[in-house]
Parts: sequence; C-alpha cells; structure tokens
Amino acid sequence: MHLIDQQLNLMIRGYFDDAWKISEELQQVLPDDPRAKFNRGWHLIHQGKLVEGFQLLEYGRDLNVYGAPKINTTKPIWDQSDLNKKIVIINMEAGYGDNIIYARYATEVWRRGGTCILCCDKNLHSLFMRIPGVSNCITLNEVSHTYHDFWIPSFSCSWLFNHTFETLPNDPYIFARSESVQVWKSIINTKKKFKIGIRWSGNPQFEHQQFRIFPPEKLINLYKDNPHIQFYSLQRDNDLFELPEEIIDLNHLLISWEDTAACIENLDLVITSCTSIAHLASAMGIPTWVIVPLLPYHIWAYGGDHSPWYSTNTKVLRQKKFGEWDEPFEILKQELETLFKPNINKTEVEEIDITL
Repeated sequence: MHLIDQQLNLMIRGYFDDAWKISEELQQVLPDDPRAKFNRGWHLIHQGKLVEGFQLLEYGRDLNVYGAPKINTTKPIWDQSDLNKKIVIINMEAGYGDNIIYARYATEVWRRGGTCILCCDKNLHSLFMRIPGVSNCITLNEVSHTYHDFWIPSFSCSWLFNHTFETLPNDPYIFARSESVQVWKSIINTKKKFKIGIRWSGNPQFEHQQFRIFPPEKLINLYKDNPHIQFYSLQRDNDLFELPEEIIDLNHLLISWEDTAACIENLDLVITSCTSIAHLASAMGIPTWVIVPLLPYHIWAYGGDHSPWYSTNTKVLRQKKFGEWDEPFEILKQELETLFKPNINKTEVEEIDITL
C-alpha cells in the first residue's frame, strides 16, 4: 500500500498519531506531493495550527477537492495589503456548507474598510445579501464585468486574514428574512412542545461521505423516548424515509434557502450530521448539535465538544470508534435528558434555556 493511502486509511479509523508519523516521513520522501501536503494540512489544523494547516489545504484546489471553477479575472489574489476603499470578490468554493462557512469573511473585508462581493451559487444570493458587509452577490459569469481590485478563493480566507482559533470570527452572521420567519411560525407551531429539527445525511458526492453516515433510525427513533419533543425532519433530496407520524416531514416545504433559514429560526434545536444544515443553523446562532465521524471535516477537526468556528451554541458529538455510533448517540440522549427534568410539565417546556 502506498504511504499516502496507508496514512489516509489510518486517519479514517482515528489513528491520528500513527498517521502523523507517516506525514513526517512523507515530508522527507515526497516533499512536493500535493496529496501528502493536503493531508498534512488537516493534521496541523487538528493540532490547533490554523494558518499553517490552511496554507497546506491550498493543495486541495489543484487536486479538485473543492470543486470550484476558477473565476475569469486578471486581478490578483489579495496580498494581505490595506483593504481600505478596495473592492474584493470572494469566490466561494465547494458545496453549500462551505459557502456558508466562508461567507463570514465578507464582514472581515468590510471591517477593514473594503467592499466585499460574494461570487456564489444564485440560490444563496438572497440569504447572503443580509450578511454584514456584503455589498453584492454575483455568479461566475458576472465576474468579468464586475469591477474589483482583488479576489480571494474562499478556502484561502482563513489564513490570509491571519486568524488563530482564538480569534476566528464566530458570532452569528446569517439571518432569516423576518417575513419568512412569520410564515414558518404558523408551520412550526407545536405548542407546549420543544421543537427539534433533525437531518441524518448530506450530499452523497462529497469525499468520504460514506463515513459520515450513521444509521438514520438512531436519530429518527429519538421520538420514542421523548414525547415532550416535536421532531421535524429537515432531510431533503436524498436518503428520504417514510417517517413515523410523530415526526413532521418538511421535505416538500423547504423549497429555498430562505425557507430553510426561516424554518430553523423557529426551532429550539437542530441535530444533524455534518451537513450544510449544521453550518446554516450554527451561522444563525441557533443551538445545534453536530454528529461527526472519527475523521471529521476540517471545521470540526480542532476542539472538543465545541468548534471554535461557531459560538458555544454549537455542540460537537464525536464518534469514538470506527464503524460504531452508539457512544455519540448515548451522549446525545443524555444531553436531551438534562434539558427535561422528570417532573417537568408541558407548560414549562417553552421556558427551557437551550444555551450550551
């Protein structure tokens, strides 16, 4: 087995110390290999070295990990110079969740005196226009006739802005449309019950997605022991199931990202695997519990029960053993139990403080 494949096999199974030793060896025998550098970047992030780690994640772009076409521009990538009165396009890369993660940096451009334009999927434009500091949203075919001084590939923002895990901007930055929130208030209207949205899987095309997936029934069956909770399914597009009548399926009502954000705004808690929903709810400041695999996505790679990428309202429940999901779900059940004392009555449910 090739050293890099051996390293990845160890990482997937959670043997990070052994995988790091191979990374050290690869530094000597394959110092210029992009796969080795990309994997090493994850390790450095896992160790708490944000800037160094993200500089190596740059190699993922040439490996087509991010899946974003290059923008048509002759302007330079931002060189960390003064942004005062400069116009910057941030080109969003990879999937919807990644777009949501890195859209926060529009506010950073604005705080430094610049004007920020986000280049992203049109489906996100309406939602992203309310992020503080966003002056406009465009698509790739609009870049060539949109004036700008610099541009930034979104995955490069983390190290170009020179943040550490202690200084990452992690306050809520995405906000639902108020009129949509009111419409969804009539849909998410279970009185006297705690309202939880659940989602068990994301885009099946993403790398190693199969290792993020846990048996959906572990999440779906939570309703059986929690009659004081109304569960709402946020699962859409794939991995759909015929749900018990106790769970309200919102699949056909979540038409747009505006719908999804307004729906989430009306929930008390979101429980999900590593999906775009995890990032949207977290970016909104809604209490969110994210169930992640042994080899977590880089956003969840550093930190214990909480990720520094989001406020403390986001809790991370980690798989402990490869192929087994019992432990994080036991913790999840215990966490739910702590929210509801045995003698609680229905009139008190609305008063529960979900602050984590």
